Amino acid sequence: MQITGPTTSRALASPRSRRLDRSLQRGARKGGFYVILCLVFGLFLLPLFWMVLSAIKPPGLVSAYPPVWIFAPSFDNFVEVLQGQDLLLELLHSALIGIAAVGIGLFLGLPAAYSIARHRQQRLATLLLVTRMVPFFACLIPMYLVFKAVGLTNSLIGIAISHLVITVPLTVWIMIGFFEDVPRELEEAAAIDGASRIGSFWRIGLPLVTPGIVAAAVLNFIFSWNNFQMALVLGGVDTKTAPLAVLAYTGTDSPMDWGGMAASATVVVLPTFFFVLFVQRYLVKGLTMGGLKG
Repeated sequence: MQITGPTTSRALASPRSRRLDRSLQRGARKGGFYVILCLVFGLFLLPLFWMVLSAIKPPGLVSAYPPVWIFAPSFDNFVEVLQGQDLLLELLHSALIGIAAVGIGLFLGLPAAYSIARHRQQRLATLLLVTRMVPFFACLIPMYLVFKAVGLTNSLIGIAISHLVITVPLTVWIMIGFFEDVPRELEEAAAIDGASRIGSFWRIGLPLVTPGIVAAAVLNFIFSWNNFQMALVLGGVDTKTAPLAVLAYTGTDSPMDWGGMAASATVVVLPTFFFVLFVQRYLVKGLTMGGLKG
């Protein structure tokens, strides 16, 4: 005869209870993680949200206190920004400077990274690291004096060259790890077949580190596009870049136009925002994988 009682029922129910408790604990941990993630993500997005909100507010509500959250959106600020200054030309200037800075930075940085990775040139790597750590605006006065002496002030190529202080060290430090992952056996086999060191670099090294090159190019372009100080000091009226468009609404000669400032900042941010959305797959791939697949 089988005897059942409260003890037997609790024993039968305990595995289910333990599984339920574990599921609840996993759900609580997962929910807490997503709550913290949303809070951090919202903290970083709050300035962007406030900028866009101010850009679409009617002029009388931009600086209202307390802030007005419910209103009829207005695009007068965008119309004023696009008609009041040569913003499209300034966007073109930023694009040309960014492309030039990225191209020259890759042209100089890729061979340097390859040399450091293959020949263990620690002194050169340390020098580039120090260059990367030094605030780039510390070089502005020497650059201005040199560029003025050679006639490169108020020129797009001069601003692009100044951005090499950012693009070259960043390219080198991103690409060293990728080149170190390329097996030396492949280059030795190419040398046996008669390939030179430059040929091995061009035909073997570069194709295997393409994800890293894409990541370095994207980050360099973003840094170049967003740079403000170098264009302000080394540029001029004919070479204004997109970030300088915001400066026209800071109230130097007239009252500060918060709506126009927010609208111009939104227009300046949008190209890089959509650019990063378009290349984010390649950017994440380049930053997370090595030089070889599998």
